[in-house]
Amino acid sequence: MMELYVLLPWLCVAVLELTGGVTHVEAVPKNGKQSIKKKYRPIYHISSPRGWISDPTGFTYFKRQYHMFFQYHPHDGTWGNIHWGHAVSMNLIDWTHFPPAIVPKEYYEMHGCQSGTALVHNNYLTLFYTGTVVADNETFQTQNLALSADGIVFQKYIYNPLIREAPHGVSEFRNPRVWKFRNTWYMMIGTTSRERNGKLILYTSGDMFNWKLDGTIAESMGDMGNMWENPDMFEMDGQHVLIFSAQGVKTEGYRFRNLYQTGYVVGNFDYVLGQFEDIEISTATFTELDYGHDFYAAKTMLASDGRRLLVAWLGMWQSDFIESKDGWASMLTMVRELRLSESSRLIMTPVREIVDLRAEILEDAWYSPGEMFYAGTKSFELIVNSSTIVSFVGLALEWGTENRYSIGYHADHGHVSVDRGGTDGVRIAEWVPVGYIHWRIFVDGSSIEVYCGEGEVVFTSRIYPKKDIRVRVSGDTQLHVTQYRLRRSIGHKNKKPNKHTKKKTKQLKRFKVDSDTAI
Repeated sequence: MMELYVLLPWLCVAVLELTGGVTHVEAVPKNGKQSIKKKYRPIYHISSPRGWISDPTGFTYFKRQYHMFFQYHPHDGTWGNIHWGHAVSMNLIDWTHFPPAIVPKEYYEMHGCQSGTALVHNNYLTLFYTGTVVADNETFQTQNLALSADGIVFQKYIYNPLIREAPHGVSEFRNPRVWKFRNTWYMMIGTTSRERNGKLILYTSGDMFNWKLDGTIAESMGDMGNMWENPDMFEMDGQHVLIFSAQGVKTEGYRFRNLYQTGYVVGNFDYVLGQFEDIEISTATFTELDYGHDFYAAKTMLASDGRRLLVAWLGMWQSDFIESKDGWASMLTMVRELRLSESSRLIMTPVREIVDLRAEILEDAWYSPGEMFYAGTKSFELIVNSSTIVSFVGLALEWGTENRYSIGYHADHGHVSVDRGGTDGVRIAEWVPVGYIHWRIFVDGSSIEVYCGEGEVVFTSRIYPKKDIRVRVSGDTQLHVTQYRLRRSIGHKNKKPNKHTKKKTKQLKRFKVDSDTAI
C-alpha cells in the first residue's frame, strides 16, 4: 500500500503528459516596434526580448543543458502578472530563450507565479513555485509544483496547491527552496513573523508531494529587517551557507546602502533539529554578497563537475529602468562560480567559460594617470593590473561631459569604492589586495560588473552611457589595461513545440529514491 501511495502522484503526472498537449505554452511575444530597440540592451547578459524580468526563479541542469528560469512579465517593461521565463544553454554563456515554463492561469495563481526552485528528480524537470492571488486588498500565497519530461512543456500538478496556506501568524509566504537530504525532502520558505521580523520556516516531506510544517530554520534578531525572501542553502567545505534577501535592513555607514539586501551567513545546519547550530542572524553575522547598486535574489546550483554556480537579478526595486519605455526592463547577472575562503567568506568569480566570449583584443598597454582611450564598443571586458600599491589607484569610465563610473582603491583607508554619480552613487567595501591591484571589469550595454582581486569583493550596477565610453586612468600609478570585445551570446526561440513531433512520454518507472541528491 505504501508503494502505491508514493506512486499515485507520478501516475497523475503521466496522465497529464499524455493528455495535456501544448495548449498552455505561450510563445515569446512577437517582435514589434518596442522589442527591437537596441539602446542599452545587453548582448551577453540574459534579458527579455520584450517585457520585464527580475529574480531568477530556478537554475538547474537537465538532459545535458543548463536551464535558467526567471520572473517574467511578457507584455511590457513593468512589473505585472509574473510568468516563469525560460532560457537554455549548453555552456553557461550562450543562452536561447524558450517559451515561458509557467503561465499564471489557475485559480491559485491568477496574479502571478513567483520564484522557487528548479530540480531534477525521477527523470523529470521539477519546478516549485509560489502562486499569488490578490482579493479584497489581501494577498494569498500558496506553494505549487509543475513537471516536465522534455524540459519544454510543463504540466502543473493536478493536486496543486501542495501547501494551501501560510502558518498562523505569518503574513508573507513565498519562494520555496526545495532539496533532498538522505530520504527526506526539505522546503524552506521566506516569511514575515508575527513580530514583523524576517523569518525562514521549514517543511518536510517523504515523497515531495505531501508536506508538513517542521518549524523555524532561522529568524532575525531584530535588526535584520521585516521580510526574508529568496532563500538558498548549500553545503561547501563542510559548512552550510545560507543565502537570502532581506527587506527593511537599516543602513550602517557604507553597509546596506541598497533598498534591499542580499547576503549570507555561514554555519552548521542540524538536520535533526531543523535549525542552524549556535548562530544568530544579525547585521554582525550577515555579509553582503555583492556591494554594487543592483544585485538581488541570488540563486545557486551544483554543477555536474562540482562547481557551485550563482546567478542573480541585475536590478533593484524602485530603480529607474530607463529602458522600460522601450518595452523591456532589466537583466540577470553573468553566471558566477563560488568558493569559500579560509576565513569563511564567499569568493565570486565569473564562470570560467566566459573567456569564450572574447572576440578580439582592442587594447593591451600601460597607461599613466590622466591617459585615456575610447572603448570602441558597448560590450567589453577589461583586465586591469597595477605594478605596485600606492595611496590611490583609480580608473574611470566616462561618457559625455560629466557622466562617469569610477573605481578606486584607497590604501590609507583599506577599502575599494565605485561611484556612478547622482544621489547615493557611492558604494564602498573593505578590501586589502595582496601585492598589486587586479580588477576584472565587464560592461554590457547598460550594466557593469567589477571583480576585485580573486573575487573577494564584487560590485554590480546599472549604468546608462548615452555616448561612446572613454576609459581613463586616475590615481597615482600606471595601470596595465587589456580590453576584449565580447560577442553576442543571447538568442531567442519563438516557435511553439510541435505536438506531432513531441517525444512520447516514456513509460513511468517506479519512483526511485535518489540518495545522492546534493544541496
